[in-house]
Amino acid sequence: MTAPHTNVERDAKRHSPALTGITIALVAAALAFVVFTLWPNPEDATPSPAAVQDSGAQVEGTTPAPTPVPGQ
Repeated sequence: MTAPHTNVERDAKRHSPALTGITIALVAAALAFVVFTLWPNPEDATPSPAAVQDSGAQVEGTTPAPTPVPGQ
């Protein structure tokens, strides 16, 4: 059922702040979705082979493994 006396221009003026707020919220949500979807995550990055390669350096506080003696 519709209202008997409607003034579309007046109603449009009254609702414009709410519609503007809704529009801004939708744009902000879309922007957040794009940013969080496309932003690179350093925890997901695969390390390069050079970073994984053993440098042979001894970690402080550890002793090296004994070298095997041939023939024993």
